[in-house]
Amino acid sequence: MNVIKDVTFEGTILNQVKKTIEFIETQVREHTFLGQHAQFVTRRDYPEFVIQEMTVNACCHRAYNIKGTEIQIKMFDDRLVFESPGKLPGQVKPNNIRHTHFSRNPKIAAFLKAYHFVKEFGEGFDRICREQEANGANVPSFRTDEFILKITVPKVNEKVNVSVTEKVIETEQKRGERLTENRHGLIDKHQKLIEKLIEKAARQGDKLTENRISILRLVMDDPYISKADLSKLVGISVAAISANIEVLRGKYLRRVGPDKGGFWEIIV
Repeated sequence: MNVIKDVTFEGTILNQVKKTIEFIETQVREHTFLGQHAQFVTRRDYPEFVIQEMTVNACCHRAYNIKGTEIQIKMFDDRLVFESPGKLPGQVKPNNIRHTHFSRNPKIAAFLKAYHFVKEFGEGFDRICREQEANGANVPSFRTDEFILKITVPKVNEKVNVSVTEKVIETEQKRGERLTENRHGLIDKHQKLIEKLIEKAARQGDKLTENRISILRLVMDDPYISKADLSKLVGISVAAISANIEVLRGKYLRRVGPDKGGFWEIIV
């Protein structure tokens, strides 16, 4: 199997969860690059919440009556694979897992919730998917081999999106148009507004990812822009656009009017 590093964690379930998460975090790479408008951006291979929630789920939902095997977490170049004894619990299926909750081991789940490893019952996997989509990655996939459930979490794509401002300039140049002084002034105005939103997020303990900043910038440019157009310009799926908008909604972004015919408004 060409295993580079093999570590086993034993002891109480709480100790296993803590040590496993801590160890995986030491193996996760971070990529820092110069993003939009000379601002440094750091992107992880896997979102922190995804690692924690997947580890907790493996412990909460494994079938402990199956002996002779353990939970295994395997890290490859492009994915994390969580293998847990037992199939999907109860009425949970791959097509409804995001919004269906069934606890195979409710006492373990309640115990880990008391130590703040479980956030809210039933919302964990949906948030895993939203975190993946918000970072431009695919959602986890499922496969069952005999009595082992295997969940694959794709790594966040390392490809860096071109800044929205650069795309606007490039598009207009391709059309043979010149950026007017008014256009330059509008871009500067939008940049100052973005900086205010970043400061607001820092005060509230939030983090505006590059994709979310791109969405806000495009909304400033065109309040009537559609999710499909946002998807094309930002370079992520429509589902990922929706997930990011839900994070921004109510804090940094509001919808005025109906879905069709309405427009977006920035909240400073």
